[in-house]
Amino acid sequence: MGAKTLLDAVAFLGAGTVPSGSRSRAISISSDVHPGEQWSVQTFWDGWTAGTAPGRKPVVMGRSDCTLAGVAAGALAVGQAFLAEQGDYRAGRTTQSLSLWMPELRQQAANDPGPHFHEVYLPTALWFVGLGNLGQAYLWSLALLPYQQPGQVVLFLQDDQRIAKENWGTSVLVQRGRYGMLKTRAAEEWATARGFQVRRIDRRLDERFRRFDAEPGIALGGLDSMPARRLLGDRGFEYIIDSGLGATAADYQRFRINVFGPAESPAAHFLGVEDSRSQVAQKLLELPSYEKLARSTGDGGCGAAILAETSVAVPFVSAVVGALAIAQSIRIASGQAHHRCVAGDIGDLRTVRAVPGLPPKRICVPSMLSSL
Repeated sequence: MGAKTLLDAVAFLGAGTVPSGSRSRAISISSDVHPGEQWSVQTFWDGWTAGTAPGRKPVVMGRSDCTLAGVAAGALAVGQAFLAEQGDYRAGRTTQSLSLWMPELRQQAANDPGPHFHEVYLPTALWFVGLGNLGQAYLWSLALLPYQQPGQVVLFLQDDQRIAKENWGTSVLVQRGRYGMLKTRAAEEWATARGFQVRRIDRRLDERFRRFDAEPGIALGGLDSMPARRLLGDRGFEYIIDSGLGATAADYQRFRINVFGPAESPAAHFLGVEDSRSQVAQKLLELPSYEKLARSTGDGGCGAAILAETSVAVPFVSAVVGALAIAQSIRIASGQAHHRCVAGDIGDLRTVRAVPGLPPKRICVPSMLSSL
């Protein structure tokens, strides 16, 4: 985006300046930065490992060759600050880490930073299905990878929706005021500005859609409904990286990534599974705060029900999940076993679980050796 400093980047993304002395939360991006007396959290990374630590407990930085770890570490720190602002006493008080390469390691990630980035291959053909907050987070992480020749990378961008005002607060590529354009167009502008080849598909995924053999074989799904996610399996893709996020105030920090290989079907995996928003909303309505709201409004609980069912999406969650998903595409392009499932709550990395799968029998898309 042309920014040479962090302040330039903040201004480009539309954030205002904060008056000196009015900060209530501080995020340190170096162990040499003194956080002051206010609440603070520190980011750190080492190879493929990303993490956060209390601001007054310096953690030594490790390898910085994996840009995905920087993305995840920054997003995790913002998440801790967000929790602190919500009144969570535990936020920012413990050291947490996550390996993007081997998420099954959980808190032991610091002991194994993963392969050096020049030892892996980067995918040069990917298909993005859905360019909302998740799809844009995928593209954000991909654009930060050290491609020597981005002009050889082909990206298919598929969506039929337009950007609305509410997308500004949830999607990393949406600029304030630029509403009404197709999401594929915003993603295309971002990708082409970084030298990638782009093919736009401004239509919805349906039963008649089919991928041709010469087109990207790895699909990254950013869909928010079960019927659409089930459809991904019969479109001709060799690998499908499907991500899902929590959608209400009760579960917005939870995520699940499923990776389906050539012999695995999303339709079979999600058979009988339906969106759970209404069930989650019902549990919220049983909480004392919602019961109090229902009594005070005098509308028979209608207002509380609408509030409980309101969709919640925050960009720091999708940023972490986007980095994890792009890491899975790199594993596949490198001939490594993907993870069949990665799931957890980014507010508490101790909850993250991962199930390793089988390595691919062949590399399904052209790939290039990364070099820094």
